[in-house]
Formats: sequence, structure tokens, C-alpha cells
Amino acid sequence: MSQQDLPAVMKVEESAYDFPCSSSIMASNQKRYYCIVYEAESNGEILGYAILSTVAGEASVINIAVAPEAQRQRIGYRLMENMLAYAEGKQCMEVFLEVRESNRPAFTMYHQFGFNEVGLRRNYYPTHNGHEDAILLACYL
Repeated sequence: MSQQDLPAVMKVEESAYDFPCSSSIMASNQKRYYCIVYEAESNGEILGYAILSTVAGEASVINIAVAPEAQRQRIGYRLMENMLAYAEGKQCMEVFLEVRESNRPAFTMYHQFGFNEVGLRRNYYPTHNGHEDAILLACYL
């Protein structure tokens, strides 16, 4: 992900989430973490992105997002494969992430990569009616 990608990444962020992060947070993440984008082969349009933090043998998936019109095309899988390979290359032994309790498609994908539930963060994510829990998942590389 380059600085020039940020407007397109924000477009994905804003279309994928009811409560998107700000462009300043996204720019900060881009400077601090491993960030990748998925571009359409036909026109180079950014259809998804992922952000990964690696520290002291552990990695944390900060975010994976795919534009709603591009979901169910295995873009999330490709992004996750890339991040796990990067984490392995950094000699990380574990990868952690949180997922909304209601996001069953994402939970299913993470399970296919070997992630298992290791905890719960109560009232972690905002919703239109309050908050919902996050399921904490871990994958051992």
C-alpha cells in the first residue's frame, strides 16, 4: 500500500464498514505496519486491503477489508495468505485477530486458515444499537 493508494483504500473502508476508521488513522497504519492492497487485474482498481502488525514473534491482523461488490471472490483469502506468509517470514509464531461476533463469513474464513477462538472482548465493536462482542482468534504458525 502506497500513499497514493490511500483514497482508494478509504473508499473500500467506508463501503465495507458502518463505522470506518478515519483517513488519518489509515495513513498512520500505512506508515507503521505491513499493508497490502488487492487490485483488480482488469483495471487496477483497489478491491481490498489488509494491515498486519508484527512484534517480538507475534503478529496481529489489524484489518482486512474487501469492497462489498467484490466480496465472495476469494480476495480476503488471498490477502490472508499474503499476511500469513509475511508473518512466517518475520519468524512470528502466532497471529492474532478480532472478529465481530456477527461476522460469520469472516469467522469461517479464519477458521479455514487454522485460527481458533482464544477469548472474547465484550462490547468491543460499535453498532447502531450499542456494541457487540469481538471473538479473539489465534493461529499458530
